Formats: sequence, structure tokens, C-alpha cells
Amino acid sequence: MSTKLSKIIYAVRSVKLDKVKIGESNVHSLFNRIRSHQTGSADELELVGVHYGKYTTDKEIHPLLKLSHSHLEWFDNTPEVKEFIKVHFLVFPEALSLLTKISWSMSQTISPETIGIDEYVKGNIKSNEFDIWLKEFDGLQYLNNALNKHTAK
Repeated sequence: MSTKLSKIIYAVRSVKLDKVKIGESNVHSLFNRIRSHQTGSADELELVGVHYGKYTTDKEIHPLLKLSHSHLEWFDNTPEVKEFIKVHFLVFPEALSLLTKISWSMSQTISPETIGIDEYVKGNIKSNEFDIWLKEFDGLQYLNNALNKHTAK
């Protein structure tokens, strides 16, 4: 991923406890970072969304959600938190389970959602356009375009 900023902020939800962790990672190691949370959790976690741009660190967001703060970087999944994520994050139509939707065998998972994250970070997709982009995404065409671009160099 080529980026002008190196940090991406993520929202991971604990399914049974219904708490949300808002953390940050280097863009290139996002999936390794969130997988490490799943390894240390007794509850299933799911990636709800990512933010790139306006807020450059999770520390800028935490005080904005202080009424919903639970502990450390975790927040109760209140209407305040849900609305903040909806407005400021690229939100997946269906949260990505860290147990079943994100591969553990690859250093970077390849799926329409993860390609969408890359396009979002590059500035090619706005967060409010993600649902449409995902519905129209043609994986074969995307790969063909990437191969043609690579071979043209």
C-alpha cells in the first residue's frame, strides 16, 4: 500500500461483550495487528471499520467518546460510538470476523474488503461510497488492471 500517512485507525468489536476497541496500526501491518487482538481474546472479534485521514491517531478519538469509555482503548457500543464510527470510518456492510473472514495464513488478506481499504487509503474511495464500490467491484477486472499496470512499467 502506498500511503501519504503511515497510520490507520481501526474499530474492532467484541461480539459477546459488545464493546468496541478503537486502536491504530501502521497501514501495512493492519491485519497482523488486529489478528493479535483475536489471539489474546476469549471472545470473537470483528473488524467493523477503518479510518484514514482526518484523525491521525486513536488518541485524538478517545476523548471524543469519553462518555462511552469502558477501559483502556475499549468503549461500550453505545449509540454515540456507533454514530461516530458511521460518520468517520469506512464501515463494512457486514463486519469482518477475525475468526472466519480474515485469513490467518497470509501476511495480507486479499478480499474485496481489503482491496477496498487499500483504495480508501489511496484516496480512490470515499467512506460514504464504499457500499456502492463493493457492490460494483469486479475482482477479475481489478486484477487485470493491476497486472496491465504492472507489466506496462
